[in-house]
Formats: sequence, structure tokens, C-alpha cells
Amino acid sequence: MIGKKTVGVCFCGVAGEYQEEMCNCLLKYAQDSGDIRLLFFTSFVSDITGSSQDVGTMRVFDLISWDKLDGMIVLGQVMPDKTKLEEVIKAANKNGVPCVCVDYFTDLCPSVTYKCGETIRMMTDHLIKEHGCKKINFITGIKGTEYADEREEGYKQALRDNGIEPEESRVKVGWWWHDPPCDCIREWIEEGCEFDAVVCANDLMAIGAISELKRQGLRVPEDVKVTGVDMLKEGINITPQLSSADFDRRNDVKAVFDILFGNAGGSTTLMPKIYFSESCGCKKAHRAEINESLRKLEEAKDKLYRDNQKYYLLESKIIEQPDWDKALEMIRKDSAEQWVKKLWLCVNSDLIRTKLDDIDKMQLGYNAHGGYTEYQNIIAFKDGDEMTFGQTVKTEELIPDLDRELDECMALMVFPLHINDCSLGYGVREISNFWALEKWYIYSRAVSNALMIVRQENDLALSNKMLEQMYNRDSMTRLYNRRGFFKSLSELKKAPGTNRFLVISIDLDGLKYINDNFGHLEGDNALMVIAGVLTELCGNDLICARFGGDEFIAAGFADAGRGAQFELDLQQKLAKYNELAKKPYQISASTGRTEKDISERTDFDNMVMLADEIMYRSKSEKKTSLFRGAPRNK
Repeated sequence: MIGKKTVGVCFCGVAGEYQEEMCNCLLKYAQDSGDIRLLFFTSFVSDITGSSQDVGTMRVFDLISWDKLDGMIVLGQVMPDKTKLEEVIKAANKNGVPCVCVDYFTDLCPSVTYKCGETIRMMTDHLIKEHGCKKINFITGIKGTEYADEREEGYKQALRDNGIEPEESRVKVGWWWHDPPCDCIREWIEEGCEFDAVVCANDLMAIGAISELKRQGLRVPEDVKVTGVDMLKEGINITPQLSSADFDRRNDVKAVFDILFGNAGGSTTLMPKIYFSESCGCKKAHRAEINESLRKLEEAKDKLYRDNQKYYLLESKIIEQPDWDKALEMIRKDSAEQWVKKLWLCVNSDLIRTKLDDIDKMQLGYNAHGGYTEYQNIIAFKDGDEMTFGQTVKTEELIPDLDRELDECMALMVFPLHINDCSLGYGVREISNFWALEKWYIYSRAVSNALMIVRQENDLALSNKMLEQMYNRDSMTRLYNRRGFFKSLSELKKAPGTNRFLVISIDLDGLKYINDNFGHLEGDNALMVIAGVLTELCGNDLICARFGGDEFIAAGFADAGRGAQFELDLQQKLAKYNELAKKPYQISASTGRTEKDISERTDFDNMVMLADEIMYRSKSEKKTSLFRGAPRNK
């Protein structure tokens, strides 16, 4: 290899023994080589739920920065959504990135797999020849999947090789998990099926089968012999010790990189090492460290409980915050305390809406065909003991200076922040080992839940504000309506040093003429022009409203002379508009003003009525036409 290579790794689930072992072997290989940088993409969840959560969690694979990668590794065995697996491989092919699929065969790219069918054949053959078993049952994974069917065929081949005809009634589905094989054992017993051995397609199902056999009063291996495949630590430490086959993941990793950057050709098939142990009637094959395993299990359970409590408390505290900024402070404080060298929390740029106009816009995270905006806001960046935030980065870049960060960290893990199919953003963390990563799953869920609740609270506040505006403001001009005017008037505080109150009534001249001769769009334009000028003239100290139709009003505390200047400025600004706009009509307004020192007994309604009277007198006394070539408007 020449120069450093950046390799992506896609997988689902973080708490499984397989994922931990495989990813740690990848890390060790990269560290030993010194030339490989790893960029892990994980969905955390390792199975398909059939719910909208599948969409949100699998979107993490849409974040793959193909132009940054020199190779891609897909852990196919733990990618439950094979459609998504194929999408990733096809994207790698399209972008010219060499790709290898591990523990799952596909025609789309080279694969590294084990001879699992042959392994099952040899284990079944051992039971027949070495232990004299004749009635052997088989618990398979998921019917119709390639590696389940391959293992079942190995079992049947061993029977045929030894002159035993396979019986379909002796094959049941265990779904690869611990509990379903218990049902399989009970069903065989209830059906009166006699058996002296059970071959299981993996260790987890074999462990479940042993547990149920003991509950049914059957001894292993004296009454029934059991075998598994894949050498879980639990299988080594149980009594009797499980007969199984060991997949040396170091061989997987070496084969993967030989295909990516070495001289290896296409797909590679490896043979695991079989260990016949106590569960099939042979001697113990491995040294068992049961007490040590139990101690570690208790420690992990206690730590998981503490982490759950911690992040539940974090989520509760975030939800209690009065606004978005306070909630972010809580998230940053917790992020700063995480036992990790570097951590980025990135959220969609439209996650928090701050403008009323944004309420009606669809946010990308809600869109099942999108998920991530073009840009991400970094709400927290932990760099050692330092915490910063506020940066913006293109989503396709993942984080600022990705190449430099990979040089420094050697390995980064990208994980999703989402609620069901609603993507909120993603997290990126430096990673040096893959032990006990269930903590990060809990952490991501707590942060995601809190972010979603904060967003909903923010949207609710904006919606309430919008409703209030709809109730108190004119829909066209956005000025106060009559209701909003009097509400604001009652809340208006007197300016220091003045008791003088000003009311100006404004009426647009000739609105009917404009509507009748030039259309209602032009009439609306005239209203908007008046509204804009009034907003500018009122500033922050006067209240401006549209009372209805062509009637407007401005009011507030003002020094003597402010009212006269207001009326003069209004006419000058309208004249300037007419000069520049060159409309076939002119916009003008009639005004009436009243002002007086106020007291507690001041009747504002009477001031408004008096201003209206003065305005109407002014309107009727106008002597000049307001429109080119038009008769005087009355």
C-alpha cells in the first residue's frame, strides 16, 4: 500500500459479541499497519422491527462520504436489511470504491465467508460416527436465507452420507435467537419425536436448546447431545461446555484487506476450527473462566443500569429547560463529561425553526425520502477537555477537517440521531475499542428523545405565536388589526418625560377607483405601500394598525411636533414612491391628527373619533385630482 488508506465499515448493532470481536480485529489490524484509517457507520439496531424506526436508523448509511473512501467493508451477517446492504454495495461500485462483504455471499462484490455448511456436516458426521447418534434433529436460522439453508444442507448431507434419510419433521426454525429453540424442543417432545442429538446452526440457539432440555428433565450429553457454531464466550463457560466451531476473525480481516489492497482475487472461503467438547460427549476443549465471566457480567449489568439512570436523568433535565439554548447547554455539559477523546453532535440545519414563516415548511427530517439537510449545525464538539459549538458543516463532509481528524484519531464511528423515521442528525466519535458500546446506544436515544421534545416545544411556541398574530394582526399588511391595536394600546407604557399622546387617522385615497380601473391586485399594492410607509414612520414608539378597508391608524406617546412631522413625512414618501413607480395612478392618503396630555380619565376612543373627523374633513376639502387624467375622487 502506498500512502494512507481510508476504509469505511458498515454494520448494525453494537452490543453483540460478533460485532465487538470483528470490529476490534479491524481496529487492531489498522493500528498494526499504521496506514489504514477506519470510518465506521453503525445503525446500533441489529434487527428489522417492521416499524418506522428501521427507516431512521438505516439512514446512517446515507451519510457515507464515498469521495473520502479508498475501500468499504460491509459486515453482511449483521445487516438485517439486505436491500440496504445491496444499496451500499451498489453505491460503492458506482463511486469506484472497492468493496468486500464479510460473512454473507453476494454477487455484487467479493465476499469473505466460512464453510459453514461443511462445518455442520462434519459436526453431524462426528455425532454419528463417534457417538453413535441416529436420531439427530436440526434447529436452523431463518428458512430461505443463504447461510441458514447452507447449514441445513450440511446437516442433511451428513445424514445421507451415513445412510440416514433426512426427515423434515426433525428440522425446526430457531430464528438465530435464544428463546425460539426452547419452543422447538418442547414441540418435539409434545409431538412424541424421539431424538438423541440436536445440531444447531449457531451457539445462541444451542445454548437455548440446552436450557430447555434441562427444564424438560433431559441430561446433556447423556440423554441428548447438542452442538453449535461460532464459539461464543457463553458457550465456553456454560456447563456442559458447548461443542462448537471457532471463526478466527483475524483471518477474516487479513483476507478482507488482501482483497481490498493486496494481490488476492475474488471471494475467499475460510474453514473454521471445530472444537468437540462436553455437550456432545467429548472432553472439555477450552479452559473455562466461569467466575471471571460472571463477575464481568455483573459489572456490565450494573454499569448498564447506571447508564440508563444517568441518561434518563439527562433526558428529564433537558426536557425541563425553558428554551432551546438552555437545552443545548445541558447536552453540551453532558457531552463534555463523556469518556471519549473526541465527539461531535450534528443536527439538521432546519431542526429548530425560529421564524413564523418556517412553520408551514416541511422539515427534511420528517421526509422519509430525505432525512438530512445539506448542512449540519454542530451543537457540541468535545476535543479533549475543550467544548465548542456553533460550527456549520456540509453533511457530505460529516465533520470539519475529516481527513485531519482521521489522521489524529485513526478511527471514527458515525451513529444516527433519530426518532422513528424522523432524522434529527448524527453523532461522530473517536473510537479505540468496541467494548460496552451499548452505552452509546442509550446515549444516542437520550439525546434524540430530548432533541425531539425540545423541537416540538419550540414548534408549539411558534405556532401559538402565529395564532396570536393571526388573531391580532391584519392578514395582508401584517399590521395590527383593531383588536390587536387596542390590546397593544392597553399595554403601552408611557415614555419618560412626556404625558402627550398622539393619534393619527390615515385613509387611503381612491381605493375603489384603483380596484375598479386597474384591478384588485393594484388595490392591494396601494394598501401594502401605505402599510410599509406607516411601519417605517411609526418605528418602535408608535402603534400602527389597519382598522379595515382603506382605514389606518397610528398612536402612541410623542413629543410636540412629532404628529405634524409624521403627516409631512407620509406625504413626501408617497410622492417619492409615485415618482419612482410610475403607476397609471397615484397613491395618496388623507390624515387627521389629535394629541393631548393624558390623564387616567383620558378617553382614547374619543381621541380616535376626533382624529377620524379631522381626517374626513381633510379628505373632502381636497381640490386637486389624485389620478392622471382621472376625475376628482370624492
